Amino acid sequence: MSRYLAKSGGETIIQHTKELLDEWKLLKELYPNALNSKKWRLLRDACKYHDLGKMNLKFQTKLNDNHSVEPGEIPHALLSITLLPTTELLNKGFSEDQVAALAYAIALHHDRNLDEISIDEYEKEIHALQKQVAKFPFKKLGLKPTKPRRLSSIYYSWNYYPGVEDEYYRDFVLLKGLLNRLDYAASGHYQVESGPRIRVDKNIIKRWRENDPKAKWNSLQAWTGQHSHKSIVVIGQTGLGKTECALRWIGDNKGFFLLPLKSAINSIYSRLSENYGLDNRYLTLLHSDMMAFLLKRRNDFTEVERQITESQALSKQLTIATLDQLFNFVYHYRGYEAKLATLSYSKIVIDEIQMYSPMLLAYIIYGLKIIQDYGGKFEIMTATLAPFILDLMHKQGLKFTQPKEPFFDDKLKVRHSVKVINQPISSETILKACCNNKVLVICNTVHQAENIYDDLSKKVDNVHLIHSRFIRKDRVKLEKEICQFGQLNNTEPGIWIGTQVVEASLDIDFDVLFTELSELNGLFQRMGRCYRKREFDGSEGTYNVFVFDGGNYNPSGISDSDESVVDYGMYRLAKKALENVNGPLSEMQKIDLVNYFYTTEKIERESANYLAIVTDTIKFLKAIADDHIDKKRVKRDFRNIESIDVIPEQVLMDNKDKIKSAVEIIGSKDSDKSQKVIAKNTIQSYTVAVPLWMAKEIISNSELENIGFRVLGKNYPYDAKRGLSSKLDDDKDIDNVF
Repeated sequence: MSRYLAKSGGETIIQHTKELLDEWKLLKELYPNALNSKKWRLLRDACKYHDLGKMNLKFQTKLNDNHSVEPGEIPHALLSITLLPTTELLNKGFSEDQVAALAYAIALHHDRNLDEISIDEYEKEIHALQKQVAKFPFKKLGLKPTKPRRLSSIYYSWNYYPGVEDEYYRDFVLLKGLLNRLDYAASGHYQVESGPRIRVDKNIIKRWRENDPKAKWNSLQAWTGQHSHKSIVVIGQTGLGKTECALRWIGDNKGFFLLPLKSAINSIYSRLSENYGLDNRYLTLLHSDMMAFLLKRRNDFTEVERQITESQALSKQLTIATLDQLFNFVYHYRGYEAKLATLSYSKIVIDEIQMYSPMLLAYIIYGLKIIQDYGGKFEIMTATLAPFILDLMHKQGLKFTQPKEPFFDDKLKVRHSVKVINQPISSETILKACCNNKVLVICNTVHQAENIYDDLSKKVDNVHLIHSRFIRKDRVKLEKEICQFGQLNNTEPGIWIGTQVVEASLDIDFDVLFTELSELNGLFQRMGRCYRKREFDGSEGTYNVFVFDGGNYNPSGISDSDESVVDYGMYRLAKKALENVNGPLSEMQKIDLVNYFYTTEKIERESANYLAIVTDTIKFLKAIADDHIDKKRVKRDFRNIESIDVIPEQVLMDNKDKIKSAVEIIGSKDSDKSQKVIAKNTIQSYTVAVPLWMAKEIISNSELENIGFRVLGKNYPYDAKRGLSSKLDDDKDIDNVF
């Protein structure tokens, strides 16, 4: 046989391998410190040998005759390792553990089930491979022909997957992870790493100086730049430029910027691309709705699809993502190595860590420890940081540097004057204090937000509602409208009522805030949407923040149960913290309250369950580190999915022609891939996430069910101003994190 194929499209083993070697060279040029010199050589050998097993006759017959699997076929990677010159590698200075790491990286670079393959069949195919070896042009890859033979158990044991206790495990993870990435890039014909590298922070300062030649980094940004070689934790006042401080810390390194909300990711992605000129060569985003977002920015399906492929392959220098897209590696599912190997030479930014649930907090802390052990660095930046979180980080052995003091804007020392009202939130109290301002009302639940909206909209004009129970199409529109309304230069009076979705995801500045109490961190996040960049200048006895703590009752969504929107003990501590608050509350006082009330000792006393969830989750992750569970299960478990996407029946009726047309496109054999994806996005724009327990209200619609969509019955009516009408109990009505 003159040509040994690697792909059904006609690409040969030699061609494919050379493409991998080109990608290896690019990766090494862009990120030379990702590996030491020995490991770079091992990775190059992994590239050269990884697909040599494809020369076997059964594989070649399969490709030439377009069969799926040939009878008795052995996974090619297991045949590839039979050609490794182990003695030669040892003579070159590699240890037995390093050769084992190389062998397992090649053998397992594709996930294959070997349970139905016998050792005898393996031996038979090794023997048969000798005929092909005699004909294969090894010289074209700079290799010497080697007689195929079954490797010693020192280097490879049949149907074994390396575990965390193996001496060669770390090298295996790095080699397999990077080999996978190089292989995917060569097969997909994209660059494993986009280049050339740029200093992201220089782009920022350059743009600033176009408007102000004297522009310079503030104290927070300067400090992160000075400590860019370390993992750091910084506390900085809202509005102080923490996004820019993170990019200053990342510099010209590979970086991942993690945020809890997709709307925040979209906003920062737009700001960085539009304000700082970071185009698609360097910048991307990564979350479950990115296709719809990118198609709105650029109506070119081919380019958007390519960007998504490269985003998912982690090939861009800077990626803004949700936690679930990156940190699912903590489950050590089969194939996770590509993510961890990438993070080993990257910088990871965690924004507002206190906003995550205790389970997700456990994933973050455990994940950062692994990343740091492999050589990666992290920055945690937040407006407030509870001492118990720092204690959890120290307990897990995380190493990091902190500035001596939090960073504040000297011109904005006091932005809020707070009035605590010991009663449930009410529209009457809000109306009395509105005073013709831009008013923001934040409730803990959609149900409560709808109640307040219903009352206020009957009594005053210009009242709007935003929460998670709007279909995607309407929610995007509402987010745009509240951002425009909430700009500092807009003086139009009006009222916007929302839920947690406005806590940290939207760049808005209102005159007055009315909010239910959740817990301290959430409260201070909400306060950041009012007087965002203004010093409070009211007279004594005046307020711009009104906090309803429930009085003798709990605020909506707060209960001593698992369904509470926040931990009940943290709510109780927050209520105690506000007992003596009445009037101006400085930025330093906010941090002092968090530092005093959210210590490990107080959290253990008031909310032992919270810390137990964090520590037990970390113990669980450590215990299953060698289980290599299914990736689909990881996706489900990691996100702790408690909701489903549905199309409200009223929305279906109002848009039946557009939805019917999209269904026909998806089902048509004449539609190409781009048409089907766009059609699916069209249908998704009419969906809304609802709790799983509402599944009993789903009605039959076979056409939509056949393509993965479900319809919610008329018991939950929908309109574009109010969203999905909620007949829900407060303790079940929780906005989704993702």
